[in-house]
Amino acid sequence: MQKKMPLIKLVVLFNFIASFAMAQTPGGINQLISKITTYKSSMPAEKVFLHFDKPYYSTGDTIWFKGYLMNEGLNYSPLSSRLYVELLNDSNAVVKRFVFPASLGLTWGNIPLTSAYVHEGTYTIRAYTNWMRNFGDDYFFKQSFYINNQGDNTWLVNVQPALASANGKDDIKLAVKLMGVDGKTSAADLQLKVVNNKKVLLRNTAQTGSDGTMNVDFNLPANTNLKNLNMVVQDKNDKNRRALIPISVNRPQDVDIQFMPEGGPLVAGIPSHVGFKAVGEDGKGVAIQGTIYDSDHNELAQISTLRYGMGTFDIAPQPDKTYTAEITLPDGAKKTVPLPVPLKTGTVLSVRNTMDRDTMIVSVFSTAEQAGGNKYYLIGMSRGVVCYGASSTLGNNRFAVKVPKSLFPTGAVHFILLNAAEQPLNERVTFINHADDLKIELKTDAQSFTTRDSIPVHITVKDETGKPIVGSFSMAVTDDSQVKAENATSDNIFSHLLLSADLKGYVEDPAYYLQHTEQSWKALDALLLTQGWVGYDAKKINQPVKPLFEPEVEFAVRGNVTNLFNKPMANSKVILLSTGEQHFERDTTTDKAGKFVFNRFPQIGKSTFVISAINERGKPINGGISIDEKNQSPVSSGSVKLLDPWNVNADGVVLNYVKSDKNYQANLDKSQYDANGRLLKSVDIKDQAIIRNSKNLNGPGEADQVITEDVMVNAGKASLLDVIQSTVKNFHASFYKDSAKKMNMEYFVRDKRVHFVFDGIDIERFYQPITGQPNEHYDFIKQYLDYISAEDILGIEVNYTHNARYNSVNLNTDDLLAADPTGPRGSDHAYLEITTRAGTGPFIQRSTGIYIYKPLPLADYKQFYRPRYPVKGNISNTDLRSTIHWSPNIITDRNGTSTISFYAADKPTRYTIICEGSDMNGKVGVQTANITITGKQ
Repeated sequence: MQKKMPLIKLVVLFNFIASFAMAQTPGGINQLISKITTYKSSMPAEKVFLHFDKPYYSTGDTIWFKGYLMNEGLNYSPLSSRLYVELLNDSNAVVKRFVFPASLGLTWGNIPLTSAYVHEGTYTIRAYTNWMRNFGDDYFFKQSFYINNQGDNTWLVNVQPALASANGKDDIKLAVKLMGVDGKTSAADLQLKVVNNKKVLLRNTAQTGSDGTMNVDFNLPANTNLKNLNMVVQDKNDKNRRALIPISVNRPQDVDIQFMPEGGPLVAGIPSHVGFKAVGEDGKGVAIQGTIYDSDHNELAQISTLRYGMGTFDIAPQPDKTYTAEITLPDGAKKTVPLPVPLKTGTVLSVRNTMDRDTMIVSVFSTAEQAGGNKYYLIGMSRGVVCYGASSTLGNNRFAVKVPKSLFPTGAVHFILLNAAEQPLNERVTFINHADDLKIELKTDAQSFTTRDSIPVHITVKDETGKPIVGSFSMAVTDDSQVKAENATSDNIFSHLLLSADLKGYVEDPAYYLQHTEQSWKALDALLLTQGWVGYDAKKINQPVKPLFEPEVEFAVRGNVTNLFNKPMANSKVILLSTGEQHFERDTTTDKAGKFVFNRFPQIGKSTFVISAINERGKPINGGISIDEKNQSPVSSGSVKLLDPWNVNADGVVLNYVKSDKNYQANLDKSQYDANGRLLKSVDIKDQAIIRNSKNLNGPGEADQVITEDVMVNAGKASLLDVIQSTVKNFHASFYKDSAKKMNMEYFVRDKRVHFVFDGIDIERFYQPITGQPNEHYDFIKQYLDYISAEDILGIEVNYTHNARYNSVNLNTDDLLAADPTGPRGSDHAYLEITTRAGTGPFIQRSTGIYIYKPLPLADYKQFYRPRYPVKGNISNTDLRSTIHWSPNIITDRNGTSTISFYAADKPTRYTIICEGSDMNGKVGVQTANITITGKQ
């Protein structure tokens, strides 16, 4: 009997750079593709990649970067002209925020790591556009660094943790060795503290031997969920000498093992290719081995990880059976994990994509209930475009088709199976690599150079056919004795934009998967099975397109005007007045929804906008103005993966970087180089923060701390109390026993009670106790601080030690005689001189119809420092740069060439060159090279 063949109708979209052609096909699949194309044209995604000069930094150092802003087709994105770059700490809080101008998809800049806001620890650079916020922060670019301090009190720590479990208890043993940066050891009396996610589990004392070693042994409390387990050690005789030691142990219950069948679920009766991933408490992959058993304990498969805790295996699940994996962890511990329960009915989408074939076999299998003439749609997408489509009925419960790889560009490919109602059933991600990335050649004039030589690097860029490429590139040259070259190449513009940017979650060493070896290809398949797809969601094609965030093609100020009843005010005149670095005035009118927009600005520096809405009589309206705020950072999702401190199990290269960078920064702090590499005498210019219109009795800016107008404007609608609590050092509220021996709440700065002085007027003058109730004075003060908003204030000056004149003016005779700076807590006074915009003291009438808005200014760009040594000689200073050279704006000519030159530093070593970039028209490339630096001849 002849087998019934499935009916398959195909539609193929061919990708030629930026143009795509669609074959004529029957209505169903054609309409589906049209819907997808319409949706993607309304919601085009953007991608960002930042090329950094090196993989780790110290406080006082500077991060240099080049930004590439592209659409999914890897052409430059015309949607956004502003790129937001943020520095996040290990609590996912934004420490510093910058905005850089982007033109033709390119930007570059630097981030100074000053000690004012950067301390030792894990930091993350996050980059995104306002438009990217519509897609969630999985689309954002993120890169984490460990930033170290340069203090001489640092310990080098070698630690070997071991975990033993017995009788339901977990015992951790630590073999620890402490030594100085110079490698010397000595006995030390220590205080120990074991902390788990900020909860202290153990406090103790210990002493190292003369060789700096000690053993620490402690039990974990029952049911402890390990999260960021650390031990803090501190020298009893030198409180400034301390070390944070991560304790990395993977208890069986803490290792997360997940099984992800190909296409979605396991379905009984249908063979399945299954990916698995084991992740430890530190967020990194864990190597495991194991055996798959069915519910009758029949052995079905042996499994082991290929790379970074991931692997694959094949299984044919049977009806009424369940499956488990018995896992062996690296330390020999055992763990049993159930596999997903097979569905009784369903479909499976399978893709067989081998490295050496030019076609893929895409198959759909189903149970009998899902066949029976039902129509299915198969879509293949890459770079945001449908490149392949087919519709079929499932004859004999399956269909298979050979799909040419030539239909897809290089990159991740997303196959989706949908039913006749256009509902997604199965999804599968695979990868195509045509090896058509840009070919970058780096050549120098010699095999080696001497110290302080001028070194030219000749760059030639061609495509896969040998055609010269005009494009934009960036190049970093680093000293291998200070910067680990393998760290710098673990991710690059190719691996990020074509692989990791399309996957959810953290990808360890993405560049490894694109090495085009058999082992890396298998590991890539496991990665694509286990890491979710961040791109197109098929469930959205029939939903209305409603982006929450507008693309910033240019800088604009958008907002709306409402009346007292919060209803939109149409046809209201809105005036924008710019103050600060630039002075100009604009006006416009609200639309019927009360919305307004100001655009076509000149380049905006550090300016403040006063926006007012007026009625037909030219008076401010009785209503409100709100701004579509772009200064607010999006919330970070997910936990922070803390990096190990540089000094724990220290790498020799990183240690050398820390030592050299300390001396290099010391030279830069004291001086700068002239054109011949000589140090020039430095001139220190001190900039005293001044609050305009201040009534400070000591003189404007003469205070222990000054909170400037910038801070107040950025705080916006926040209450004055919120700003004071977050910015004034050592400000707090606590109980105080007054002269009548009564305990009442008061505000303090350190140990001094606070007076709040508005425009020279101490509000204590207006306090009259009425009820005698507890905390009455505290409540009186708080009502002022809660009522007044930050935007009403020009600045705050904190006078803690500069309080003598304030005491003499604001205290009565008895209180003045009682004031004693050396007395007990509360016996002296601190003063917050608060300067208001109105200048009327604490009697502020809240303005209506006025909004003060300070946009985030474009970041200032500084040129990378390039010493020049045209004349060799005996120069006193030593050049210890770790980043030897940084060029963010290399443009190749029509021959695909460019030449960059720089001077070598003073150390015989090897340099690594990393050059990467794009033609901004669909192709990217990366190349590395090495230069040997010999001693002086």
